[in-house]
Amino acid sequence: MTKKTRKEFFDYNEYRDRGMGYKWDTAFALGELQEGIKEATKESRRDLERLPQQDINYIEYCLERSIKHNKILEVQLNSLDQLGRVKEPIWGNFRGFMDLDVLLIGDQDIDYADIRHIKIHDFRKWSAEENKALPHPFEKDGYEVTTISDQEKIDAAFTEYFTDNEWIE
Repeated sequence: MTKKTRKEFFDYNEYRDRGMGYKWDTAFALGELQEGIKEATKESRRDLERLPQQDINYIEYCLERSIKHNKILEVQLNSLDQLGRVKEPIWGNFRGFMDLDVLLIGDQDIDYADIRHIKIHDFRKWSAEENKALPHPFEKDGYEVTTISDQEKIDAAFTEYFTDNEWIE
């Protein structure tokens, strides 16, 4: 049977240890400081490309596809940050209009006129990649500019529907 003795620490070469309480307190603060420095460096080196201004009809097309098919949008704004740089893009689903010219993407309110570039992200399952026969529903080729004759047909149908003076009960 072994006999247990109490551990005693002696100073060595006139060195007095600070103790664990002081060591952990300063180490934690230094870790937070280093993380803050890394984040500030990353933010200061950020340089995003300013994408071209898109046509308003294409922006409306992307918003319509997002709300109908629950697709995620990436939106770049016309406004710049306080240092004159392009802001980070906003990600989220188009959830509707808050006001006549304010729309809700994700959980952020965006002025409709402030949208510069919009992109639909279609996250597909890996199994869907095998079936190449089906067309991709969100290709840019699916977007067509409405011609004058198409717009006249739409206007005629609209006026016929809303001016028939019949009430449906």
